[in-house]
Amino acid sequence: MKKRYRTGDLIWVRERNLTILLNYVWGEQQPISRARLVEMSGLNKTTVGNLLAQLNKWGFVTASGISGPKRGRPGVLLEINADGGRLIGVEIGVGFLSVVVTDLKARTLWCRKVETAENEMFPSVQDPGQVIEQFEHLVREAMRATEARGRLFGIGVGVPGLVDRDTGVLLFAPNLGWKDMPLRDLWQSRFGVPVIVENEANAAALGEHMLGVARQVDHFVYLSAGVGLGGGLFIKGNLQGGAGGFAGEIGHMTIEPDGPLCNCGNRGCWEMLVGPRAIVERLRQAVIEGRAPSLLALCHGNPDAIQMEHILQAAAQGEPAVLSALSDVGRYLGIGIANLVNVLNPSLVVLGGVLSLAGPYILPRAQQELDSRALAATRRDVKIILSAFKFDACVVGGVALTLRAILDNPVRWQPKTSLPVPAEESMAFTGSLE
Repeated sequence: MKKRYRTGDLIWVRERNLTILLNYVWGEQQPISRARLVEMSGLNKTTVGNLLAQLNKWGFVTASGISGPKRGRPGVLLEINADGGRLIGVEIGVGFLSVVVTDLKARTLWCRKVETAENEMFPSVQDPGQVIEQFEHLVREAMRATEARGRLFGIGVGVPGLVDRDTGVLLFAPNLGWKDMPLRDLWQSRFGVPVIVENEANAAALGEHMLGVARQVDHFVYLSAGVGLGGGLFIKGNLQGGAGGFAGEIGHMTIEPDGPLCNCGNRGCWEMLVGPRAIVERLRQAVIEGRAPSLLALCHGNPDAIQMEHILQAAAQGEPAVLSALSDVGRYLGIGIANLVNVLNPSLVVLGGVLSLAGPYILPRAQQELDSRALAATRRDVKIILSAFKFDACVVGGVALTLRAILDNPVRWQPKTSLPVPAEESMAFTGSLE
C-alpha cells in the first residue's frame, strides 16, 4: 500500500507551528524570550505572539519575568507552565509496581513503589488480576494525593514485554507469564484519561532521551536489566519500533547456542548470561560450593535468599568469587554491545536497571570486549555510561510517554475550555517584543 501524505492546509500549518514553538520552549530548559523564539522559528513576531498566547490559554506555557538589561524595552521571558497539569508514570515490573506523579516540567510530586503478590500455584507467574487491582489502587491514590495540582493529562505505563503500540495490547510478557492483555482500553475506561502502554525498555530510553543522560543525543542504545534484559533504540532522534513495533528485544539475541533455557523458549539468550537472574543463579552455586563465604554471611546462611543487593555488598567487600562472576557478566555484556555497535553505530550505550548499580564491577570488562570485538570505525566515538535514573528509568519513562505526546501535538491535548489567564499575562504574549 502506498504511503499517504497529509497536505499542508492552514489548520495543519498552525498545528505545526504550535508544536514547534512548544518544543523550543521545552528544549531550552530555562526561560526564553519571545525575541529568541522569533529568531529560532523564523516566524514573524505577531504570529509568534498569537501562537504563544494560545499555548498560554491552554496552560502549556507561562510568562516568567523579563529579560536582562538591553537597549529598548525589556523582553518577556517564557517557560513551560509547571502547574499546567500532572503526568503519571507507572512501571509494572516482575514482583513490583512503581508509580510517580510529576508536574508538566517532569518534577516529582508523589511516588510510591510496592511489591506485588506471587501466584501461589505458579510462583513464576504474576497473577494479572491481583497486579491490576494493585495498579488501579495505586493510581487512584496518586490521583487523590495530587488532585490540587491541576488536570491529569494522562498515564504512561511501561511493561516488560511485547506491546502492540496501535492498540495498547500487551501481547506477550515472558517474565510475567502474561499474554494478550488489552491494558490501554481497560485503563482508559477506568480512569477517563489517555493511557499509553509501551515496552519498559522503550519507555526508559525515552525518559533518558527527554530527561536524562541522553538529552540531545540522536543515536543511542538503552539497555534495561530487570529480571530480563530489554533494549530501546534511538536512531536520528526517534525511538525505533520496527515493522510491528517490537524492535529492541535485544535480550533475546542468541549469544550461546547451547546455553541456558530462557523463558521465551530459546537457549542462550543474552539476558540469560548478563541479566540479574543469571548473576544470582551463578553465585548461588558458588555459595553452595563454599567459594563465596562473605556472600553466605550476607544472606544469613541461606543461598536461596541471595539478592542483587547482597551480591553488590559482597563485591564492595572484595569477595573474589563475586568479582569474578561480575567480570564474566561484563565479558558477555561487552560481546553483545559490540554486536549492537557494529549493526547500529550509536554514539552512546546507556546501562539502566540493576546493571547500572553494578557498573563499577562490569564496565571495565565490557569496555575491554567492546574495544577488541567492534570494528574500529563503529567503536571510535561510542561511550558506555550509566542511566541517570538507574532502577527508576522506566517509571520516569512512563511520564515521558505522555509528555512526548503533548509536545508532538499540543492541539490534541488542549483543555475542553481555556484556562483563566490574567489580563497582564495575556498582554505579555502579544505586546512589544522589547
